[in-house]
Amino acid sequence: MRFFSFLILVFLVTLNSHAQHANLLLGNNYSSHFNHLIYNGNSNYHTSFKPIIKSDLNFDIDSVLQEKNISDYSNWYLRKLFSEHFIILKGEDYKVLASPVINLSKGKEVNEGKNTFTNTRGFLIEGDLGKKISFFSSFVENQSIFPNYLDLSIRLGPEYGWIVPGQGIARDFKQTGFDYAMSSGYVSYRANKMFAVQFGHGKHFIGDGYRSLLLSDNTFNYPYLRIQTTFWKVQYTNLYTEFQDINYFSNNGLANYDQMGYAKKYMSAHYLSVNITKKLNISLFESVIWRMNHAPGSSGFDVNYLNPIAMLRPIEFSVNSPDNVLVGVNGKYKLPLSSYLYGQLVLDEFSLNDLKEKNGFWANKFGYQLGFKMFNALKVENLTFQTEYNYVRPYTYAHHNPQQNYAHYNQPLAHPLGANFSEFLIIANYRWKRWEVDGKLIFAKYGGSIANDSIPYSYGNDLYESTGIFEEPHGFIYAGRPSDFGIEMYQGNLTTVNLKNFNIAYVVNPKTNLKINLGLTLRDLKSEEAEMQTQFINFGIQSDLFNHYYDF
Repeated sequence: MRFFSFLILVFLVTLNSHAQHANLLLGNNYSSHFNHLIYNGNSNYHTSFKPIIKSDLNFDIDSVLQEKNISDYSNWYLRKLFSEHFIILKGEDYKVLASPVINLSKGKEVNEGKNTFTNTRGFLIEGDLGKKISFFSSFVENQSIFPNYLDLSIRLGPEYGWIVPGQGIARDFKQTGFDYAMSSGYVSYRANKMFAVQFGHGKHFIGDGYRSLLLSDNTFNYPYLRIQTTFWKVQYTNLYTEFQDINYFSNNGLANYDQMGYAKKYMSAHYLSVNITKKLNISLFESVIWRMNHAPGSSGFDVNYLNPIAMLRPIEFSVNSPDNVLVGVNGKYKLPLSSYLYGQLVLDEFSLNDLKEKNGFWANKFGYQLGFKMFNALKVENLTFQTEYNYVRPYTYAHHNPQQNYAHYNQPLAHPLGANFSEFLIIANYRWKRWEVDGKLIFAKYGGSIANDSIPYSYGNDLYESTGIFEEPHGFIYAGRPSDFGIEMYQGNLTTVNLKNFNIAYVVNPKTNLKINLGLTLRDLKSEEAEMQTQFINFGIQSDLFNHYYDF
């Protein structure tokens, strides 16, 4: 913490004229307004480590979002409603923007006759101080009643472990709903064009697709330190984070576990992005996750992993620690007609000989992604089309010690389905003036846990199960995998999910992506143990700035 305090002190003594070093918000529906400029065939941006810092772009986001000149709205109330942030403070060396964040929606799960709603109230504040400092803060408080498939996924496990996807712990609200809140914020410091530092509490996304197999914004926020170095055709990012396992103490039956907070673990990640040509980008990723007391004589954050450039596996070996190392590759190739191909490869563990023998060795833990995206598809302005395939082998991201899995706050850090799955999706979006229409089709297959299994094996989908027989220090025992060989895709409870989502919206204010939205979701889940159908319609007004992954 002394190091972080020193960084903040440095930030506060460097005030001059202001510049934008805040992040682009991660929301897909928000970024759809300007992604065609970021992925333009003539641009040379590093696009795969998100959120992108605004000053890395050579165009002004506010100008893109400003459909009309402010002078066209002579009335102050009309400007605030349709065109501006609610509060704008400007001076010679500072700028501060603030707006409310809302989601007031009602819905109905038609086939169940269940009424749903979401009531979100909050705010966001963003500002620039001098030439080198920017900051951001947001907070939202929510009450929701969800359709049954979401309700059931949240209520898995004991009440103290209820998690609303990507939005943290939920408490009971009037027996059928949930009360939950989330805050985020950061301070960003740009020393020069080459060097940027950011310290905050938030999320990240690595990739150029809809999903990520390396790191996504699927989970709850977390504390982080991000260091970005850019030169020539290279952008190198160091990311240091703290994650939490919210069930570890309770699972082990520790006395007074409800007064102990949550078990901590940490991640150190390196990401090297290289623009090989103006069309081709190749990026390399590596990360290590370790828990407190992960090695003899260690406690808390291991400074050995602060090394900004060394390979992490040799460091892991040098401290005699069996931590969880993950490596991967991200690629993007720009095609004609405002389109690009993209893909990812993630490697957890790998044995080439066993892969050649096709013996189903359990430790061949890997996944890949292939995708295609086109802007102005079929030569229709503002029509975007995307298709993507994801495949992840059983036990990928998991660990012998479940506390060291690639997860945070009871959710996977990469794909919402965890591992042992495949997924194919199609997304289309069309914008005309302030009107938006979008559709999404998702077809997924995975092998889940088997209820009432005589031996509660892990079949490779749930990252919070051990990959082998494992006894926690306080007595909790995991059965692990059923065998070393013969591990197959979709083993366990074979489950298929077909999801269709359609929305039509009118954007009231592009600056905050405040929109009036009418949506329809059709979901069909079939497994060897159960079936569940969902026909859900909803209507409301919302600030559509953040991603909420309910499409699983």
